[in-house]
Amino acid sequence: MRIYVNEMKITDDSILCYTEESTEGLEEAGQMLADSDNYSFAYILDDGQSYSYLIFVQETWSMLHENKGKKIIVNDNLELKQFDTEFNYILDSIEENPNYGKEFVSAVEKTFELE
Repeated sequence: MRIYVNEMKITDDSILCYTEESTEGLEEAGQMLADSDNYSFAYILDDGQSYSYLIFVQETWSMLHENKGKKIIVNDNLELKQFDTEFNYILDSIEENPNYGKEFVSAVEKTFELE
């Protein structure tokens, strides 16, 4: 299932992410994927039987970048403790990597100041 982050609120120490779909019973799987076709990042969540993808579309990127290092909390009950590590890893792999497509790489490098 694809679960889209459709609202984000910033506090002193957290990025609060909200979705229309419930995230009850889901835990982080500790892996981030890049969807270069749709200009988004997908953080994998697990319910013990199947995976869901928490989708961060391009419109959310600047908030993630500007608030880097803050806790990520989804729907007030799911803290993504491995998010920063996984996100940094995927950003490092995208930087100057033509396999993701020139336009996607350029957008990521610009937003996250990787140049």
